[in-house]
Amino acid sequence: MLYGLAMNQTGSAVAIIAQMITPAIFILACGNLVASTVTRVARVVDRSRLLLDESHAHTAQSEAHTFIAAELDVYKRRAELLEGALTYYYAAIGTFVLASLFVAISALVSAVLWIPTALTVIGAILVLLGALGSLREVRLATGTTRKLIDRAL
Repeated sequence: MLYGLAMNQTGSAVAIIAQMITPAIFILACGNLVASTVTRVARVVDRSRLLLDESHAHTAQSEAHTFIAAELDVYKRRAELLEGALTYYYAAIGTFVLASLFVAISALVSAVLWIPTALTVIGAILVLLGALGSLREVRLATGTTRKLIDRAL
């Protein structure tokens, strides 16, 4: 009988650990999204700096300066969208970490069993919001590319 109790407790511990791993998988996915978004931010910053340097070479009333100013406005919006996406991704990571902690806490205090599920749902919504912001930024970037190609042709 004692052996059966020990096996049951071990099974329970394994189940708790398995439940804690699920948010960790979401955290890993968010980490990949953060990495790719940070790369996009770096590209926006680099291109913006080049455009700023280029804008100083033109007079304020020139056609080139006007075009560069318009392009910088687009890059500003792209940076804002990427910042928002990163904010959502980082908030999601924090929420998934909390969910994982509450899985362990709920094993001790059964009154909080719903919290890990709620946190995981909130985290998933935050990832969705971040993905939507990233999608808007990508669409803005490709739109800018199309305009540059059209202008060159």
